[in-house]
Amino acid sequence: MIEAYLGLLGVPRRAPSAAYLRELHRAHVARVAYTNAEIMLGRPGTVTADEALRRITAGLGGYCFHLNAAFSELLRALGFTVTLHRGYVIAALDEVDPALNHLALLVHDLPDPANPGGGWLADAGLGDALFEPLPLVDGEHVQGPFGYTLAASPRPEGGWRLHHDPAGSFAACDIVAAPAVLGDFAGAHERLSTSADSPFTRLLTAQRRTAGGVEILRGCLLLTIDAAGRREEHLATRERWREVLAGLFGLTGDDLDELWPGAMAAHEEWTARRLAERQAADAPPAGDLLPAARRPAEPAPLAAG
Repeated sequence: MIEAYLGLLGVPRRAPSAAYLRELHRAHVARVAYTNAEIMLGRPGTVTADEALRRITAGLGGYCFHLNAAFSELLRALGFTVTLHRGYVIAALDEVDPALNHLALLVHDLPDPANPGGGWLADAGLGDALFEPLPLVDGEHVQGPFGYTLAASPRPEGGWRLHHDPAGSFAACDIVAAPAVLGDFAGAHERLSTSADSPFTRLLTAQRRTAGGVEILRGCLLLTIDAAGRREEHLATRERWREVLAGLFGLTGDDLDELWPGAMAAHEEWTARRLAERQAADAPPAGDLLPAARRPAEPAPLAAG
C-alpha cells in the first residue's frame, strides 16, 4: 500500500531528509484532496491507520483525521520519526476553549541549515493552509502568496500556535506539545462527521493547495486565491461541477452526483443571502437606524479537521 501511496503522490522512495519531507508534503496537499465528500455521502468511517491508508490510496481524500493519519503512516514507513498531536483550529483569535477538532503532525530529527533543531510541523490536513512543512521556529514563514506566523500557544498545555494568512479560512491553530495516539481523536471525528451542527455534514467542500495558491470548492462555488487575487466561478451545471471535482481534486466516484442537488440549493440560498445583505448595506438610513456596512457572507468555511 505504501508503494501505491507514493505512486499517487508521484514521488519515489528516498532516504529521510528535510528536502524529501518537503517534496512529499508538497505532493500530498496538491494531489490528495482535503474534502468531506465521504462524510456528505454518509460514509464517515472511523479513525484507524488502515482505513486512512485505504481512503487515500483509493483516491477518496479526506479531512485531517484521515489525511494526517495516513500521511504519518507513510512517513513512518519511509523512516521518518513522527508524532501525532491534538490540534484546536479557531475561526477568530478571541475564540476561547474550542473542542478538539484537529490532528497535527510533527516530524523530528531532520536538521538543515535553516532549521538546525530539526523539528517540523508537517500538516497535510489544514485545507487551505500549508504547502510545505514549517520549521518549528518562532517567527514568520512565507509560502507563495501566503504568510504564516508560528509562536507559543496560549493554551495551558503549551505547544505552538500557527497563525494563518489573513486570506485563509481560519485564524489560527493551536498544537499541543504532548504527543497523542490515533485513538485520542475518535470522539472528535465522530462528532465532526455525524453531528447536524458540524459544518462537515452540511456543505460539500474540496480544497487543494499548490505552489501558486489555493483552490476551494464549496457547494458549487469555486474560489481561487493566488498572487493575482481572489476569483470566484459559479459551477452552474452538473457537468462543469463534475469536471472540476475530477480535474482539480481527483474526485471521480459516480455517487458524487447525489451531492449535486444539495450543492445547487446551498448556492442559491447563499446567493439570495448575499444579495439581501448588499441591498441592506446600500439602503438609505430609516429614522434613527443606520445600517452597518457588511462584507457579503460567504459559504461557511470548513476550517477544522
